[in-house]
Amino acid sequence: MLMTDSSLQADYTETDIRQLVTQFYAQVRQDGQLGPIFEQNVQNWDEHLDMLCDFWSAILLGTRRFKGAPIARHAALPELSWPLFERWLEIFNQTTATLGKPALQNKADAMADRIAAKLWQTYQAQSSQTRLPDTLPPGLERYSQSPVFTPDNLPGALRRAHNTKSGTWGLLRVQTGVLRFALDQEPFTEVVLTAGQCVAIEPQVLHHVEFELPGSFQIEFFKQVR
Repeated sequence: MLMTDSSLQADYTETDIRQLVTQFYAQVRQDGQLGPIFEQNVQNWDEHLDMLCDFWSAILLGTRRFKGAPIARHAALPELSWPLFERWLEIFNQTTATLGKPALQNKADAMADRIAAKLWQTYQAQSSQTRLPDTLPPGLERYSQSPVFTPDNLPGALRRAHNTKSGTWGLLRVQTGVLRFALDQEPFTEVVLTAGQCVAIEPQVLHHVEFELPGSFQIEFFKQVR
């Protein structure tokens, strides 16, 4: 059960947020995957940490000091990948767990998930990342849809290689969170999808799905118009 904003804010202060930011980025700078990226792109760490404290203060306390464009800055970086965002989240969650501030941990972790998903979505849109078709061919009619799947009710069969029957197309739409969709046959492509993104599923093509961050998705099923 989520706490209200007022109860969350009463549990932590600007000092707690600065502690989170400084401890987190101290770990990031030492990380073998993330450290080189940040060191290459951050010229003045004192100024950068102050800006990050303002950013997280705006998100967690509603202050208005932050002036910046983090989405555009990250979208301009070359060769980012979803595993890098996963590593960023892993270190972030480890850091918030050490602070002894449950309300801060809950809200900061939830916001970090949203930030990572939004940054990844924007990065994909502006880069040459591998994509799969997200629209269906003409001449199809919708005849059914799946339940809304979440991590709690996602069947094991969907996590393993499976396919639709002959003549059946699917259109998978991510509603919230982050989902990995992978082809289990040539060309063995996989994509990481965020809220609002779709992927077209061809008949009898082996594939599987897995949540990268908690969320939900649904599949609509189509067949050829006779």
